[in-house]
Amino acid sequence: MKRFLIYILLALTMNSFCQTGILKGSVRNGVDHTPSRFITVVLYQNDKLITGTNSDSTGHFEIKNISPGEYELEFSFVGYQSYVIPGLQVFNDSTVYLQTNYPCPNSQNKSKKICPFGHRDEIIPIVYGLPTQRTFERAEKGRCKLGGCMITILYMA
Repeated sequence: MKRFLIYILLALTMNSFCQTGILKGSVRNGVDHTPSRFITVVLYQNDKLITGTNSDSTGHFEIKNISPGEYELEFSFVGYQSYVIPGLQVFNDSTVYLQTNYPCPNSQNKSKKICPFGHRDEIIPIVYGLPTQRTFERAEKGRCKLGGCMITILYMA
C-alpha cells in the first residue's frame, strides 16, 4: 500500500512539472536578413511582465517554463521603436517556434529608428542621384535637400 501511494505521489509530481510550454525563435534584421544580435525579448500577460531574455549572437532566443495562456511578446533595442506580437498562444507540453524580422523600418513591423535620448529634431530627406523636375521643385520649397557629388572630367592636352 505504501508503495502504491509513493507511485501515485511520484506520478502527480512528474505531471505537475510538464504543465509548461517553451517559446523558441530567431530574430533577423528586416533589411539585410542578418541575425539581429542581443535584441531584448520580453513576455507579457495582461500588461504584467512575466519573463524575458535576449537573443544571442546568432539571433536565437528561448524562454522556458511558460504557463499555458495568451501572451504578448515584445522585441526592443536601444534606438528603435519596440515591436509587439499580440495574442501569442502557449499550450501545455508544447514548443512555439517564431521567426521575426526586427528591426525592420520598411515592413509591416513598423519599427522606426528613434533617438534614444528623445530628441525630435526636424529632419528633411536627402535625395541622391539625378533629380527629376519635381525633386528640383521640392528642393526649392525646402522639402528636401539635394545631395551627392559632382564629378568634372578635365582633359589635359
